[in-house]
Order: sequence, then structure tokens, then C-alpha cells
Amino acid sequence: MINTTIFNRLFTVELRNGVGVDLEFVDSRPVWVINSETWEQSTMPFEGVVIMLPFLVITYGRPYKEIEDE
Repeated sequence: MINTTIFNRLFTVELRNGVGVDLEFVDSRPVWVINSETWEQSTMPFEGVVIMLPFLVITYGRPYKEIEDE
């Protein structure tokens, strides 16, 4: 529904099929992302706040790429 950047963090509002209220502080929630140059879809971990209201999910944070240690 709504995607914008505020203070270098992603702010989104999306619809959901639920009526509960929930507040989550996440550091590795998987989210779908799309590369704006190639339009390739992939998943990335998300770090931020997720607010679930009746019929809405509000997220504020940033997806990041994991660095694998060898």
C-alpha cells in the first residue's frame, strides 16, 4: 500500500487479515525485497519495529544483507 523512506529507514503500511494488536521489535524477520534495477525478487532480514493493528501492518526499519563469516 504505502512505501516511503524516513530518516534513511523504510516505512511501510500494508493490509492484513487479522484483528489483534501486536508490537514487535525484530532483528531478523524475513521480508521480500525487489532490486529496482533488475526487478529480481529475493528475501532479506529486516531490523526494526513492526506494529500490527486491526487490518494493518506498519513497519519501520531497514532490510540488510547478511555477511557470512568464513
